[in-house]
Amino acid sequence: MQLLIIGLIIFFALHLIPAMGGLRSSLVGKIGENGYKALFALGSLAGLVLIVIGKGDADFIEVYEPPAWAMHVTGLLMLLALVAMVSFIVKSRLRKFTPHPMLWGVSFWAIGHLIANGDLASLLLFGSFLLYSQLTIVTANRRGARVSDEKISLMQDGIALVVAALAYFGLMMFHASFTGISLMA
Repeated sequence: MQLLIIGLIIFFALHLIPAMGGLRSSLVGKIGENGYKALFALGSLAGLVLIVIGKGDADFIEVYEPPAWAMHVTGLLMLLALVAMVSFIVKSRLRKFTPHPMLWGVSFWAIGHLIANGDLASLLLFGSFLLYSQLTIVTANRRGARVSDEKISLMQDGIALVVAALAYFGLMMFHASFTGISLMA
């Protein structure tokens, strides 16, 4: 569990730096924009690796038993999460409703997995990502984030939906490969 916690601390500490303009500016001034980006990327990757290893090695400590319907709700929330995440990359009309499609995708992912997993390590992992994404939405909105008024074609919406559906299918098929938990009955 220690590696999971250390990984979460590293990952989120790095992701809070951009919100602290002075610290980010100071780092960029010392190591340059590319140096900052490289350090950010490598640190984030290290945090993610520790999170994955830590979650895999964590003892199963049950906090609650997930309801029987949890997998179905999680499946729906994951589809919404993927549509939102893809809409961050492939601009869709979702940006007319929120300036934060990636953060909402992370939130849906986290909520779905909190419903389906009742162990302590899952609560730490998914709960921290949910808290981070929601706090980031609030602070970004306070800094002036606004929905897009850009004209977005129906084709772009279709591309986002198709890519999200393909990602959903891939995750369903290969979930056991990277989590050890099969979703295919």
